[in-house]
Amino acid sequence: MSGDSNAFGMTQREGTKWDDGCDHDDVTKIYVVGGKYYIQFIKIDYVKSGQPKNGSFHGDSNGGYMLMFEINNLKNEYLESVEGYCNPGRCINAIQFKTNFRVSDMMGYTTGDKFKLASHRKKIIGFQGSADNALKDLDAYFTSITPTRMEAQGGKGGKEWDDGADNDSVTKIQVRINTKGIQYIKLNYVDKDGHPGKEQIHGSETGPGNKLEPFEINHIDKEYLLSIDGYYDEVSGVIKALQFKTNIKTSEVMGDVEKGTKFTLECTGHEIIGFHGFAQDNLNSLGAYITNLPLTKLEYKGCGGNIWDDGTFQGVKKVCVYFNDLIRCIEFEYINGGKEETRVHGMKIFMDDVSKKEFVLDYPNEYLTAVEGTYINPYGYTKITSLTFKTSRNRTSLRMGNASNSSFLLESKGCALVGFHGLSTTDHLYALGAYSFPMTPLPGVKKLDTQAGDGGVPQDDCGSHGV
Repeated sequence: MSGDSNAFGMTQREGTKWDDGCDHDDVTKIYVVGGKYYIQFIKIDYVKSGQPKNGSFHGDSNGGYMLMFEINNLKNEYLESVEGYCNPGRCINAIQFKTNFRVSDMMGYTTGDKFKLASHRKKIIGFQGSADNALKDLDAYFTSITPTRMEAQGGKGGKEWDDGADNDSVTKIQVRINTKGIQYIKLNYVDKDGHPGKEQIHGSETGPGNKLEPFEINHIDKEYLLSIDGYYDEVSGVIKALQFKTNIKTSEVMGDVEKGTKFTLECTGHEIIGFHGFAQDNLNSLGAYITNLPLTKLEYKGCGGNIWDDGTFQGVKKVCVYFNDLIRCIEFEYINGGKEETRVHGMKIFMDDVSKKEFVLDYPNEYLTAVEGTYINPYGYTKITSLTFKTSRNRTSLRMGNASNSSFLLESKGCALVGFHGLSTTDHLYALGAYSFPMTPLPGVKKLDTQAGDGGVPQDDCGSHGV
């Protein structure tokens, strides 16, 4: 386990230095006491060698308000990043925590310079910093996230092969078929440094066969391999056909599905980043390495008003907008743990010139995928004038408000919007941002059943997920 540090570069000032160490398994609870202008106190609890470990107190806990953010390690949740606001050389004013599944509220007073502690494909396992009557600075220790191994499924026979899990993504899959089934599978990866890895071939390249069109995955455009459906022959032990699915597209069925036993490699909320299996003259079985899909923050454009942040949820059920020449109030109805939760930003104004419109989604069969907006910029402050919402079912709401010349778009291809943040007062919505999460297959979409083979990871055993 490594403890590589990643500071945001704030100069240390007077205050007692502290270091919780880097020898923990995970972060479990974070307690924060915030005052009017800065973070007064922080305490972090950990898991070490599988056992709970209470952290030390850093700062001054007198007065202020206390908030606690808990991370459910038993459900495969871990701390990915910390961000907030600081006055360099003085103290931290506000702080926010992000796991692989959700985002906390912003705790504190949102003034000063922004900072962020994060490292790609790594989790936070410890903290250090300095504090006296306030939290002066903060740094983090990171360690790599270990992918989960899904056991190979399919027929018996062949020699074992393993491409490993030290990849960032799968970029291309090519299959050759013959009369028995899949003759070979050819795989291309990108390593953790973003460089193309060596092409891997499993099966036989000799003898007659038909090479099919490759299935390419654009990892730069946030496309992720989510699942594989396949058929294999129980007598010959050879995989007969494969089909690949990303958050953006689905491949053609590669091979013959008529006489095969079905299997599926999939875990909701995870992407496939590597493969292993058995092969010789043909491909006999296929297994995968999986890791959590990323949760992305789409930043808002604009200024004015007060910062708010709803964090993330399973999905959006309804949006309600109050408007006249400007957006006066926006109300979101989210789904969290199967229950509805409402967040309101602005004041619900009931006047003759204020209109109210709502847009209802058929969650969980429909996701919110994009928000288009327009705004004006009087006296250096942005004010949103109209909003339009789009869904995964290719539905678009009516325009809510009056369009103006400047526009913005909240969208990430192949992703659902699962939470919002922004700027507002009781009178206006000044800016809007969102959190996006790659869309997994919608309920009701027919999938191949998981059968036979050597087991594999059950889909329900992979922990929580954002969509």
